[in-house]
Amino acid sequence: MKVYALQLLLLVAVLAAPCTTVCRASGAGPPPPPQCDPLALRPCAAAVIDGARPSGECCAKVREQEPCLCRYSRNPDLRRYINSREGRRIAAVCRVRRLRC
Repeated sequence: MKVYALQLLLLVAVLAAPCTTVCRASGAGPPPPPQCDPLALRPCAAAVIDGARPSGECCAKVREQEPCLCRYSRNPDLRRYINSREGRRIAAVCRVRRLRC
């Protein structure tokens, strides 16, 4: 009886494994939440420091990190960049809505 139960459990595990991979790849579920990584905003360094126009890559990263911007604005090390005049300009150019934290 134990051998039969073990074989059944193994069969279910083998059959379920491809389904989880295919289901995630097909986009059936909700997208994963973004990883809050302030270093992902490195492409925006020139725009923040030198006042240069934000690049397309910078805007893409800002939009990707948008759900994390309130968290960054509460961080004492990051808030001076997020809440700065340059930070607001980058958000406007990249069409990211104003922070409402």
